[in-house]
Amino acid sequence: MKKFIRLLTILTVISALLTACVAAPATPETQTVVVTPAAAGNSANLKVGDILEIQIPTIPTEGYEWQAENLDTTILAQAGIAEYTADADPNSAGGIVTIRFTAVGAGNTNLTLIYASTAASAGLSLSKNTFGMAVEVTQP
Repeated sequence: MKKFIRLLTILTVISALLTACVAAPATPETQTVVVTPAAAGNSANLKVGDILEIQIPTIPTEGYEWQAENLDTTILAQAGIAEYTADADPNSAGGIVTIRFTAVGAGNTNLTLIYASTAASAGLSLSKNTFGMAVEVTQP
């Protein structure tokens, strides 16, 4: 009888361990969609949870930065601040500004970025630099 109880205990422990090892159902992985300005226009199709990464070539001007204009925050939310990476070429005057957005809700929106003055006293001082694109977000 002791052998039977010992065997039953071992089988119960093994069963519990095997149950713990069963993987949970796979969830769709989020992806990062990288967009750079294109002459023919830009668009992106995302799923909720995906990251939209905009990379804009920029020659930095003191007091100016890329800013989202009229961002539909029910569809896209800016993730962090814009990051500038200087070009490695010593003869280059510019680099790349990277701005990330998280797809937070389903829908269609236009994403508009403007290169504007950040000085409060300057009011809204725009430059000629703008970037726009269409974004469609669907449920995963």
